[in-house]
Amino acid sequence: MENVTTTYVGYFIFNVHKENVMEEKNKQAADYMSDEEIIELYWKREERAIHETDRKYRNYLYRVAFNILHDRLDSEECLNDTYLGTWNSIPPAKPTVFQMFLSKIMRNTAVNRYRYNMADKRIASQMTVALEELDESMMYQLSDEEEKLVSEIGLLLNEYLEGLSKRGRFVFVSRYYYADEIVEIARMLGVSERTVYRELVELRNGLKERLEKEGFVRE
Repeated sequence: MENVTTTYVGYFIFNVHKENVMEEKNKQAADYMSDEEIIELYWKREERAIHETDRKYRNYLYRVAFNILHDRLDSEECLNDTYLGTWNSIPPAKPTVFQMFLSKIMRNTAVNRYRYNMADKRIASQMTVALEELDESMMYQLSDEEEKLVSEIGLLLNEYLEGLSKRGRFVFVSRYYYADEIVEIARMLGVSERTVYRELVELRNGLKERLEKEGFVRE
């Protein structure tokens, strides 16, 4: 049976106001098509939509996949699967935050590939490291009411994230959603790795306290 952390990572997307965390992670040049224009191309079933998506978000999506898989070929394949998944989803979907929409598809695709690879061998990746860190706060066995339990944890995590500062949310999401390396988070914030590590410890401890308060304790 899977642990809550692994199930949660594949199941739950952070549905909180992150105050443009996505923009901080991926600033785009002015000559790209707007997200609204790209989405409209999907609705018109114009294949140019995939080209424009790749042109604007390829590097960002590739990094999401590579942080999880640490394999160039697998990451490239996940890119193609993400574009196909987007094409098959729009329409009927009409995402309001296109980058988050793409991120969800890519991350689910990469996580599925990661699990497939892990069935054969142990593959080191930033996702593994990040999950092992978070396990200290969230690891325990699921009951038969798995879906309900995961949903409750998702709501609890939403509340926890909403109570954090903008920077706290950025650090948490970067590490535990995008599996960014600590050195990369430090570079984006312009601080030392030690500072990021200390903030992550504080964030995990805060989450652990919240889980214990709500009765989600580690056995």
